[in-house]
Amino acid sequence: MHLLSNKTYSVHIQGCRTNQYEGEAIAALLEKEGCVHSQEMPDIAVVVSCTVTAAADRKCRKLVRRLRRENPGSLIILCGCYAQRMSDDERRSLGVDVLVGNRMKHMIPEMASDWFGKKEAGTALSLFRDDIMTGGSWDGLFLDRPRLHTRAFLKVQDGCSHFCSYCIVPYVRGKPVSRDVDDAVEEAERIVRSGCPEIVLTGVHLGLHEDLPVLVRRIGSIEGLKRLRFGSIEPFAVDGRLLDAIAETETFCRHLHLPLQSGDDGVLAAMKRGYTAEGFRRITDSIRERLGSDIHLSTDLMVGFPGEDEKAFENSIGFVKEIGFGKMHVFNYSPREGTAAALMQCPSEKDVRERMKTALCTAETLHRDYCSRWIGKEIEILVEEKKEGTVRGLTRNYIKAAAFSDKAETGEEFRFIPERYVNGVLVSGPVDDGCGEYSDFPEFL
Repeated sequence: MHLLSNKTYSVHIQGCRTNQYEGEAIAALLEKEGCVHSQEMPDIAVVVSCTVTAAADRKCRKLVRRLRRENPGSLIILCGCYAQRMSDDERRSLGVDVLVGNRMKHMIPEMASDWFGKKEAGTALSLFRDDIMTGGSWDGLFLDRPRLHTRAFLKVQDGCSHFCSYCIVPYVRGKPVSRDVDDAVEEAERIVRSGCPEIVLTGVHLGLHEDLPVLVRRIGSIEGLKRLRFGSIEPFAVDGRLLDAIAETETFCRHLHLPLQSGDDGVLAAMKRGYTAEGFRRITDSIRERLGSDIHLSTDLMVGFPGEDEKAFENSIGFVKEIGFGKMHVFNYSPREGTAAALMQCPSEKDVRERMKTALCTAETLHRDYCSRWIGKEIEILVEEKKEGTVRGLTRNYIKAAAFSDKAETGEEFRFIPERYVNGVLVSGPVDDGCGEYSDFPEFL
C-alpha cells in the first residue's frame, strides 16, 4: 500500500472504551502502512462513531461537518456504530467519502489506499458494510503500544444478543463474538512490555466472553502488570466462578461498574433487562461478600424511560441509595429507531428535566459519600500525570486523586493520605482546588 506512505492522518474517537481501543488500533494500522499523525489538514481523517443516543448522532454529524469544512481535500472515513446504520444519502450530505461497518474496520488502510488510487478515475468505492446480524468472526484489530502510557484498553469481546428494548447496540454490533484467550493474552503481554502498567478489559457485552474468568487469571498474572480492570460488566454475568477469579487475582482492582438502568421492577421488565431490583441486590451482596465491603460499585441510571412515572422514579432513587453506589452515570432515555421502546410513550419533557436534576444531585452525593470514606486513610494512585509538582491518577478502587509530590513519576504507584474532597477528586497538600477533570476517552489521536 505504497499510496499511503507519508500520508498524514487523524483519528477522532467518540463513545465507549471499545471505540477507544478500536480507534487506537486503526491509528496503529495506518502508521504501519507509512502514515504520519497530524491534526492539521490531514490527508485522512477517520471518525470512530457512536450511535447509542440521538445526542451521539448529532455530535458525530457536527464533527464530520467541521472536518469537511476545515479539510476540504481530505479523505473522510466514518466507521463504527453510526456508520453501520447511516444511509448512503446521509453519507453524501455530510461529505463522508467512505462508510465502514463494524466488522470491516481492520480494512481501513486498504480502503484508503484504494480510494487514493482510484479517486481521479471516479471509481473508488464508498461503502464497506456487511449484514451485521449474521454470525461473524473476530475483527482482527490489535495494539502493540497504547497511546496512553499508563492505561491501555484491551478489547476481548464484541456484539450482544440480549436486545434490551431501548438499545440499538445489538443491531449495529451484531452477534456476540469472543476473542481467543491466547490471542488476547499475547496482546496484553505486548502492552505490558511496552511499559504500560494497567489494562482495562473492554467489550460491547464483556460478560458474554466465553471464558472471562480464565482471561482474568491469565492476564492478571502477566509479569510487570500492576493493575487489571473491567470497563463495565452486566450484573447477570457476575457469577461465583468470575468472583473467585477476581478475588484470587492480586492485580485486579477493587472496582466493578454494573449497569442498573432502573431500580423499579416494572421499568426493568419493560426494558427487558432480565432481572429485578431484588435480583440485582443479591448480586451486589454476593460481590461484597466475596470481594469485601469497601469495593467500589458504580452504575448507570436511565431517566425518562417510557412508562416511568413518579413512583417508579422514586423507587430507582431509593434503590441506588440503598445499594450505596460510589459513582453513578445519569442519562436520559433517547428513542432509537428500530428498537421496541421507540414505539412507547415517553414521560413529559418537564418531568424528565426535574427527575434528571434529582438523579444528578443523588449521584453527586453518592460519590462524595463514598470518596469521603478515604479521607485520612492511606491510598495509592497510579500516577497518570505530573504537572508543576502535582501528581494525578486513579486509586485501585477507581477514585480520582491528586497530591503534591516532587518524587513520584508518571507510571509509578504513589501513596499518600488525602485531606479533602474537591470537585470529585481526593486531594492532599497545596494542590489547586480546581484540579481539573480526567478524560478517559480522548476525542482524537
